[in-house]
Amino acid sequence: MTSMLAFVELAPDRPTPPDRTARPGAGVEDPTAAARPILVVDDDPEILAMLRDFLESEGLSVRTASNGAEALETLDDVAPALILLDMRMPVLDGWAFAERFHERALTYPIVVMTAAESARRWAEEIGATGYIAKPFDVNELLEIIERHRQKDSKPN
Repeated sequence: MTSMLAFVELAPDRPTPPDRTARPGAGVEDPTAAARPILVVDDDPEILAMLRDFLESEGLSVRTASNGAEALETLDDVAPALILLDMRMPVLDGWAFAERFHERALTYPIVVMTAAESARRWAEEIGATGYIAKPFDVNELLEIIERHRQKDSKPN
């Protein structure tokens, strides 16, 4: 995983852009923060495996789903710290997932993951807290995850 990570946080409580300085060995600094998993939702099995393996190697708990329907089932059992959500998936895409997510009155932060140029608009459409452009820079991905995990995001 190389190249750029473009992350924009859409929540109004964070008006400044994130720090773009890559940190060698960046990871989760508070060991108790790893208790709640990151839910990664993507229909590409290689992306799911890579993100799961990488995030687990950083001490994070990870759950995966290959579409929005699987992700909703996972939310019946798991209170994630953050949902990393692809938008274009079979069975139940990101928009349909978000609609059902909001119908359940769930409030976990969602970060849209996509290579599409309309990432910001899509994130705004579904009420996501931000978006990440593929391909990822792993240090910045960890910073984004850590920022969301440190927020006061109590389980629903």
